[in-house]
Amino acid sequence: MTRRLLLFGGTTEARELTRYGLPVIYCAASDYGAELVRGAPGVEVKTGRMDAAEMERFMKENEVACVIDATHPYAREASENIKHAANAAGLPLLRVRRNETPAPDDAVRVKSAAEAAAFIEGERGNVLITTGSKEIEAFASVTDRKRLFARVLPDALVIQKCAECGFDAGHLIAMQGPFSLRMNEEMLRLSGARWLVTKDGGAAGGTEEKLAAAANCGARVVLIERPHETEGASAARALLWARRNLGVSRPPLFPMLTDIEGRRAVVVGGGAIAARRAKTLRRCGASVYVISPDFCSEIKELGCTLIKKKFEPSDLDGAVLVAAATNDAEVNKTAADEARRRGIPVSAADDAALCSFYFPSLVNVGEVSASVSAGALSPALTHRLAGRLRAVWESWVSEERRELEKIDEQKDKNSGGLCDE
Repeated sequence: MTRRLLLFGGTTEARELTRYGLPVIYCAASDYGAELVRGAPGVEVKTGRMDAAEMERFMKENEVACVIDATHPYAREASENIKHAANAAGLPLLRVRRNETPAPDDAVRVKSAAEAAAFIEGERGNVLITTGSKEIEAFASVTDRKRLFARVLPDALVIQKCAECGFDAGHLIAMQGPFSLRMNEEMLRLSGARWLVTKDGGAAGGTEEKLAAAANCGARVVLIERPHETEGASAARALLWARRNLGVSRPPLFPMLTDIEGRRAVVVGGGAIAARRAKTLRRCGASVYVISPDFCSEIKELGCTLIKKKFEPSDLDGAVLVAAATNDAEVNKTAADEARRRGIPVSAADDAALCSFYFPSLVNVGEVSASVSAGALSPALTHRLAGRLRAVWESWVSEERRELEKIDEQKDKNSGGLCDE
C-alpha cells in the first residue's frame, strides 16, 4: 500500500494542498468541509472529529508517512491533539500557519467569543458577527438579541444551531465565502452595524476585506485574538515538505534563462552561501551588491560591491534580481517579501516556498551553460549531478565545437567556397 499524507483540514490552505495529486487522507470535521474536497485526485476523505488517542490509532492503521496540521488558527484543541498523536506515532508533523492581519488601532481586542459577547452587551448599536457558528452560543447571552446579525455557512445543521441560540431568519446571513470588500460593506450597511466582530483568519479568511469594510462604513472592530503560535509554514512550503516525505515526483521547473550582464543584482548576506550566490551572479556578468554587517573572506575576493550594514528595503532599489542568503530566517523572509512586493525575482536560500525563482546550480564554459535542478526537492541530488556534469562539460563543449567546425568545413567544400553569410 502506498504511504500517504494525513492532512487535517478545514482551511483554504488545506484544500490548496489537495490540488496536486498527492496520496492524501483528508480529515474534515464536518460533512460540509468534506464536500469541499471530495473528488480531488488521490484524496480519500474522512469525516468526523477525533481525540488524540483516536488520531494516533488512525495514523498507525493507515500507512501514514507524514502529517500536516492545516486546521484553523483558532482550532487550538485540534492542533494539540494532532501534535500529541503524531509524536506518539513517531511521524513527522508540519503545522501550516497563516500570517496575522494588522488590526486598526481602535480595534477592541478580546480573548474569546464570550469576552466579545460581554463587551457587546455593554455597548449600543447593531452588530455583525462574522466568527462563524462554532462559538455562536456565546452571543446568546446578549440581552437584546435583535441587535445581532450573524454570518454563517449555509448548512442545515448550522442554521438549526443558530436558531436554537435565538437567531431567527431575519438575523442570519447564510452564505459561503469568500466575501469581497464590497460584499462586506453591503452586509454592514444592510444590518446597520456599528460593530463588526471577527477573528483574525488571515488573508485566506478574508480578514483584510472585513477590516477595510468596517473602516469604510464607520464600524468599529471587535477582534478575537488568535492563540499564540511561534512555528509553522506556508502552504507552498508544506507542499514541498510533503513531496519530500512521500518521495513523490513533481513536474520539472521551467528553466527561464535571462540576461543580467551589467545589471544590478543584490545578495543579502555575507557568509559562505551568499558567497556562492554572488560568485554565480558575477560569472553571469551581473553588477553584484552584497548587503551584510559582516563578510566572509571568500566574498571579499569576488569583485562585488560590499555594503556593510543591516538589510533595509531600500537596498533593493534598482535591482533586477535578489538572493536572500543570510543565516537569519526573518531577514531572509523580509528581503524575499519586499522583493516579491516589488515584482523582483527572488531566491531565498533557506525556504524554497519564499522563492519566485530557484537559484540554479550553474555549469558553464564561457557562454555555454547548463543548469541542474531537482525541483527544489533534493539540493543534495542537484549538487551531485552538477558536480558530475562539471567534470565532463568542458570536454563535451570542445568536442561538439570541433564536430561543428568539421561540418562547416564540409559544407564549404560542397558549396565550392561559397557561403550564405
